[in-house]
Amino acid sequence: MADNHGSPPPQHPRPMAPKGAFRDFLAAVAPHRPALVVVAVLSLTATVFGVAQPLMMQRMIDATSRGGDNPWVWWLVGVTVAEALLRGAQSYMLQRTGEAFIGGLRRSLIARLLRLPMRDYAATPKGEWISRLGSDTGQVRTIVTSGLFELVSAVLMFGAAIVLMVSLDPLLFALTLAGVVLGGAGVTVMGARMRRTSEVTQAEVARMTSAADRALSSIVLVRSSAATREQAENVAGFARRAEASGIEMARIQAWVQPIMSLSIQGAFLVVLAVGGLRVAQGAMTVGELMAFIMYLFLLVMPVTQAMGAYTQIQLGLASYDRIRRVLERPVERSGGSTEATGPVRPGEPAVVVEDVHFRYGENPVLRGVSFTVPAGSRTAIVGPSGAGKSTVLSLLEGFADPDEGTVRCLGQDLREADLEAYRRRVAYVEQGAPALGGTLAENLRIAAPGATDEDLHRVLAAVGLEDLVARQDAGLELELGDHGAVLSGGERQRLAWARVLLQDPRLLLFDEPTASVDATTETLLGEALDEMARGRTTLIVAHRLSTVVTADQIVVLDGGRVLDAGTHDELVGRCTLYRDFATHQLLV
Repeated sequence: MADNHGSPPPQHPRPMAPKGAFRDFLAAVAPHRPALVVVAVLSLTATVFGVAQPLMMQRMIDATSRGGDNPWVWWLVGVTVAEALLRGAQSYMLQRTGEAFIGGLRRSLIARLLRLPMRDYAATPKGEWISRLGSDTGQVRTIVTSGLFELVSAVLMFGAAIVLMVSLDPLLFALTLAGVVLGGAGVTVMGARMRRTSEVTQAEVARMTSAADRALSSIVLVRSSAATREQAENVAGFARRAEASGIEMARIQAWVQPIMSLSIQGAFLVVLAVGGLRVAQGAMTVGELMAFIMYLFLLVMPVTQAMGAYTQIQLGLASYDRIRRVLERPVERSGGSTEATGPVRPGEPAVVVEDVHFRYGENPVLRGVSFTVPAGSRTAIVGPSGAGKSTVLSLLEGFADPDEGTVRCLGQDLREADLEAYRRRVAYVEQGAPALGGTLAENLRIAAPGATDEDLHRVLAAVGLEDLVARQDAGLELELGDHGAVLSGGERQRLAWARVLLQDPRLLLFDEPTASVDATTETLLGEALDEMARGRTTLIVAHRLSTVVTADQIVVLDGGRVLDAGTHDELVGRCTLYRDFATHQLLV
């Protein structure tokens, strides 16, 4: 990626308001409705107690001025304590419900992310997906925990305060309302700008995360290429754009506080001046003025609370809209027929590739490829780089569908197959043989969750990795590090083979199975391959012909077409391209 340092920030399109986001959000939170009803009852009851306090304060002050017994003190204490307890219970229920909702949303998002078509992973940096799972779900939580119910509670308290203020003194209420309306209008305008700015900020953070992940995942390449400074500047460029958006957000928020403060302070000063004059004139009592002032704060506090809640909801809805777009993405085909796992007798076609055309975007990769693999046989695919060999394996794994033609495996057209059921009967070792972060045992059991420790030791010995376990105190619990960092390339290759041995596959697919091993290990793996291939259909993509010279059939690809097919001896005699490969590798 080009260095972004010093370049002007890109012009982002103005985000569209997520019109259906709130409706969809309410539908998504519907399963938690019983808990939310409990929260609503607690909130309503606490609001009633809160609104009652100024009236009791008025009664207490007026009773004190008249002398004699004053039971309103105890009523005020009781109502205040009850409100505090109810608010605590409401907060706990709300937080618990919010966590349950976000937990379910994250599970749905993870399930969707892991089932997207393979082309989506190639088109979108994984940092984008991680951002949806992390920061965006955190923003959505605020809708439940500090947005929606704060807004509802604020509206209830606001309405009750209006009714009681009007009953106490309509003139003072009219003066108060003017200031509150002006402040509220200003904050509403700022809230809309905040949501648009939040969209840009979250997008830049996602790009920064993706760029950092890409650099860290390839840290060896970055260091060996002396590209550390360039990559750091590249990530820093996105960080600066996120910083600029964050500063813009801070600038908008900086206007909110003064607007609300001025409206509140102005209303308070007006009420204090006019109210004091009315008390002096005998139009209202001191207790009524104190009650009105308390209701003023009960009126302003909900407005402030509602504006904050409104802002949180806007930010949360912007994040939910991004999550919703992921949840609405089509996933890899599931369901369909499970006949692909049915029996295929030896000698019958286990794999049929018929006139297959495939392209990546506008780039054609396969141009009418056809070949057949008999059940129980071993077929190799060879050819120069870019000939389409790995693409054939991707089609046989069901990672993509051909643009034209048919791919049939284990008796079923893969367009109609239940891919998950099909893949349980297929072992695929991709080029580079990546390992997962985690322990050695976890890496092995990903393909065979029920395998015992004895099974693991057996397959490790079969691929020559028993010494790795023997020389480590952790044994099978050895932590392999990120992407198997503690393993060499050859050890990762052998670990992938060990996973295959733990399965009981009908079809074996190998992409460059010995690309990262030495000659001794290649011989060992060749013996393991012979053992694995017995009674199974095997298809191998290879550059090193020593791995495949004994194959029953070798298919030569060139330029996305089948150039020839036959045994090693047959191809040496009639296929110039194959003979050149064999000659260069000292096999002729």
